[in-house]
Formats: sequence, structure tokens, C-alpha cells
Amino acid sequence: MESASHTASARLTAVQNHLTIQPCFQRHAIHNDQPTGPADLARERANASFNVEDMTEVILRGKENVEALKLAYQLIQRDPDLRMREGHHYDLTRAEDREQTMRQIARTIELKKTIKDPRLQQALFMAMAFYSESYSMRMYVHDMLFKQALLLFGTAEQQDKWMDDIENWRVIGCFAMTELGHSSNLRGLETTSTYDRATNEFVIHSPTLTATKWWIGMSGETATHTVAICQTVIDGENHGINWFIVPLRDPKTGKLLPGVTCGDIGHKSSRQGLDNGWIQFTSVRIPRENMLMKWAQMSPEGEFTPSPSPVLSYATLIPERFTILGGSQVVLAQTLTIAVRYGAVRRQGNHDEQILDYQTHQTSLMPGVAFIYMLNIVDRVLFEKWDEVAEYAQTDAGAFMREIPDQHGVSAGFKGALAWYVTEVLESCRRACGGHAYSSYNSIAGLIGDYGVVTTGGGDNVVLMQQSARYLITTLKWAQEGQEVVGSVSYFNNYKKILQSSKTSYQDPRDLLSHEFVTDVLTWACAKKATDLAAILSEAGKANFDEAWNSNQTELVRLADVHAWRYFLILYQKGIEREKSKPVYPMLKKMGQLMSTFALRKHLDLFLEEGYFDGNHAKQVRQLFLDQCKDLRKDAIPLIDAWAIPDFVIKAPIGKYDGNIYPAYFATVNAAQKSYDAPEYWHKYAKPLVNAPRPGQKKCGC
Repeated sequence: MESASHTASARLTAVQNHLTIQPCFQRHAIHNDQPTGPADLARERANASFNVEDMTEVILRGKENVEALKLAYQLIQRDPDLRMREGHHYDLTRAEDREQTMRQIARTIELKKTIKDPRLQQALFMAMAFYSESYSMRMYVHDMLFKQALLLFGTAEQQDKWMDDIENWRVIGCFAMTELGHSSNLRGLETTSTYDRATNEFVIHSPTLTATKWWIGMSGETATHTVAICQTVIDGENHGINWFIVPLRDPKTGKLLPGVTCGDIGHKSSRQGLDNGWIQFTSVRIPRENMLMKWAQMSPEGEFTPSPSPVLSYATLIPERFTILGGSQVVLAQTLTIAVRYGAVRRQGNHDEQILDYQTHQTSLMPGVAFIYMLNIVDRVLFEKWDEVAEYAQTDAGAFMREIPDQHGVSAGFKGALAWYVTEVLESCRRACGGHAYSSYNSIAGLIGDYGVVTTGGGDNVVLMQQSARYLITTLKWAQEGQEVVGSVSYFNNYKKILQSSKTSYQDPRDLLSHEFVTDVLTWACAKKATDLAAILSEAGKANFDEAWNSNQTELVRLADVHAWRYFLILYQKGIEREKSKPVYPMLKKMGQLMSTFALRKHLDLFLEEGYFDGNHAKQVRQLFLDQCKDLRKDAIPLIDAWAIPDFVIKAPIGKYDGNIYPAYFATVNAAQKSYDAPEYWHKYAKPLVNAPRPGQKKCGC
């Protein structure tokens, strides 16, 4: 047993060693006139294994688009109606943020009329979306939600009547779907549209408090019209939900129209420049022609023809959910740029290491770096397919009906699975920047706030994952009955053959780098989990179906997650095939391989539980993941540089391109300091405390 004196001596030595300044910290302990950040980033860029400009062209889909985006950023930086005029974005009040956002919209609409180059028009919108999330969301509400509803549900005559005004913002639209008491459960919506045969009008009404339309972007202060989803009541009978254009405000005065009550939701976690609001309708009359009637119709004679399928009422939600991939790129590209650059500049450790060289940093950030490239490639593939399907809505109703179920299933699964992972990456970036990420001036907190709504807006992720799971169970049943299923679930046609193998046959770890191998593993997992769950639900029968579903809810969500990641990897591989002749293809392939390993690692418990993998397989997957993250770290700076986001857009001094972060950070904070005098509250509350007399001391007259 050690003596007390020896133990005390050892402890004293340990404390002395802890307090002694290590040689590598000498220059930091005294002064650091020569920051290492610029040299570190210059070295990272010099060691890139690919040409950054080539990668930027892949991200932006061509050199012409790259040049257009550069010009758009320059336009924003020089135009006083587009840029921040003074101060910092995160110091704006809610009213100031909203005024600035509407000023930016008015200016871009004005510029759109003078800019003849469609590439520059699109680039300006993209650049502004990166610059301001509130701007992006206002434009999104009007252009994607409001306008898309008219395109998907309106007749050619209705589109002729409304589209020019919508395109030129003579009509400012919003999208009134969710209600105070109802969000994802659209069948439970309470707002009614009752047909009045005597006047050939619909009467829009909010019968209860919970029928109040809630969280409706641009309804709080701005929108002149809304497209509202309502229960359609004809002669006392409910014919389900349909869409109606309802005027809200007088376009000359901005005042609410009779029967319309709109209010503002108030302060939110973020996106203060977007006026989310609530709407109550009190017997608001609209012409019969304001019902969008591409699929369901009400004739001038008062005859109602229902939609051929209830699912068509939800069609506008499909592209909304697909836009999650684009919106996620906007937020993630900025956040990862900040976190990765900071990781390369910040040095800490016994050898003054770049913190990006630590394994925990690499496993936190490198999958996210690869993931944004996957989002970019898959986004393109997805919308090529959706544009094809949307065209069917105008030209081939039968083809549209055939395609919609799989598009809905994919959109629900992608929105849930991918948005959940985005939130994980965002939080990893925040943690990777330590306390500095808690400062609003370093943008990450604001970007996390901007994205926070995504896991619930447009459909709660848990609900959407169950919709995806229900689609999978249903299409598996069709395949079991001999029907051919298509699209993302086509592998169910071979479910018997897939399940003949109960254990993986791979021995060589290099198999894990094969896209086909990983796809086969995930296909087996989907088929196995789907057939097991389908059997449980079938055995429960109709009487006990809901109880059985709830008892297996977490596994159903996991089924949807595995299926989503499987299809995501497939679409990425399909997307990069067109880049095969380009010098950056090996890097695109490498990132796909990392995310394939990530998907296997994410669901290792499932493979082990089912006996498909053994412990040695699991160790190989985990080790490969570590090796791949370490390898990708070598190109981390070039990979985030390729997104070509200017410093004034990122707004984060710790993410500056030149790496000289600390002077910029201090200058940003110092600029926000309005005065060095004691504030009024100090004199009111602190001064009496610090000047209070001690016991026995007379009260000071100061």
C-alpha cells in the first residue's frame, strides 16, 4: 500500500504537470501575431485530390450556371435592396426582418422583369435562398405551394385566369392546410366549404376553434389569397376534401376582407422574416369557379363529380416533400462549411493538432460532407421523374394515377428518413465548433433553428414514415398475390428468391465497397422486415389491426427507414453514372461508398438480430467506416469549398474562407457593442446591490 506522503507527492507532481505550459502552447500562451488558420487552409487546398472548379460544375450542373451564380452573388452584395444595409442579420427585430424580406422579394420581382437570361434569374433565386431562409420560405410558399396547387388541381381555364397574376405577384398566395387541432391528419380537418345552390357559391367556414388554419406562411400580414383545403359539403353530405381559392385581403388597402380573420403566430424559433399566421373563416362566400376542378368538379347545374382517387387531393404534398432535398442542401452546405473550416483552423492537443484530425471529429463531420453531395445528385434524379409525372397531370390522367402511389411513398419515406439525418448532422456541426457555435453571429444556431420545422412541417416525420411503411406492406401484399409492383418497391416481385438467403455470404471486406453488394444487403433487410411485419398484421385481422400496428410501430418506422436509405443509395448511383467521364467521378463514388457503409452501420443491430451478419461482419463494417471517414478528411476543405458560398452569405466569422477567423469574430462582436457605458438596468438594479451597506456600516448617500 502506498504511503500517504508518496500519494500526496504524486498528486502534487500531476498538478504541476497539468499547470505547466507545454512547448507547443508557448506561442499561444504569450501572443500569436501569426495565426495558423490561413496557412492551414492554404495547405488543405493545395493538397486537394480533385479540381474544385470541376466539382462546383457538377453541383451547379454546368459551367454556365457557375458563372451565373457568381454574378448573382455579386448582384446581391452590391444592391442595397437585396443585402443587409447595416448591422448583423441576427440583430434584426422581427418587424425589421419582415420588412427586409419583403423588400428583397419586391426587388427580385422587379429584377426578374429586366433580367433576360433565365440562368441568371434562377441563379438569383438560388443565391437569395442561401442568403436568407425567410426570403426562401416566402418565395417557396407562393411559388411552390400556392402556385403548384393551381397547376396540379386547377383546370386549364382556371390556370389561364390566375397564373399571370400569380407569376407577377399581383396575387400573393399562401397555402391553408394545417389547422390548430389537425396537422398530418388531413381527413380530420374541420374547415368546411358548403355549396349554396341558390347562389351557385361555396361558403367557407371555420366551425370551431380547432378548425383555425394554423402556421400558414404569409397569412399573418401579407397574402392576398389562399388556397384552402376544406371538407366539401353538398346538400348536407360530406364529399371529402377539396381545394378552394379564397381571397383574404383587399389588394389596394391590405385590409382583411369581410368574414376573414387573420393573425400572426408570433415569435418563432427562427425564420422571423416569414409571417406565419392563422386564419378563421366566418361564412366567407366564393364563386363556384374558385373550387379547383381538374379532378373533382361542381358543374354550373350543381352536379358534383368526385375525384377518381382520394390520393389526388394530397398530390401537391409530393413535390413539397421532395423539396426537402434542396432545402437541406442550403442549410447543410453552409453549416458544414463553417464546421469543417473551423475544424481545420482550430488547433488543440498535446501536439497542437488541427481538431479535424481527431477521429471523433471525422466521424461526426465526414458523413455529412458526403451526404450533401448525395442530396444534390438525388435531388436532380427525383425531380426529373416528378416533372415527368406532373406532366401526366396535364396530358395523361391514367399514367398520372399509376405513378402517384409510388411517388407518394417515396416522398413520405425520404422526407422522414433524410430530414431526421439532416438534424443529426446539424447538431454534430454545432458540437464540433464548441462554444463558438452558441453565438448567433456564427450562424449555426440560426441555421439549426431554420431547419427545426422541417421534421414536422409538410407532415410529421413519424406519421410520414408510417405512411411509407403502410405503402410497403400494401405493395408486398400485392406482390404476394401475383401482381407486379413497380418503382421503388419493384424488388418485392422477387421477395421469395431474396429471402432464400438467411445469412450473408461475403467474406472479403472489399465486398462492402460494392454498390451492388450493399444494395442486396439492404434489399434483404427490407424484404425480411416487411414480410415479418405483414404476417403479424395479417394474423391480427381487421378487428385488432390498429392495436397490432401500434405494438409494432417502431419496427414499421425502421422498415421505412431502411427502405428509404436503400432507394436513396440506388438513385445516387444512378445519378453519378452520368458523371462517369468526369475527373471528379472517383470522388463522387468514394462519397457514395462512405454513405453505403454508413447505411449498413446505421442498421447493424437489425442484421445482427436477424443473424444475417455475425460479430466479425459488424466489426468490419465499423472499421471500414472509420477508415473511410479518415480518408475523406484529406479532401474535406476542397469538398466544402466546391459549394462556392461567399463569406457574406455564410455570415459566420469562424467559417471565413481565408481562415483568419479570430480577428473577424472579435470585430463582429465588437461592432454589435453599442456602448461601453453601464446600461440603465445596472443603475436600477445592480448599483443598489453593490452599494448596500455592510453590517454596522451607515448607508452611503451616493
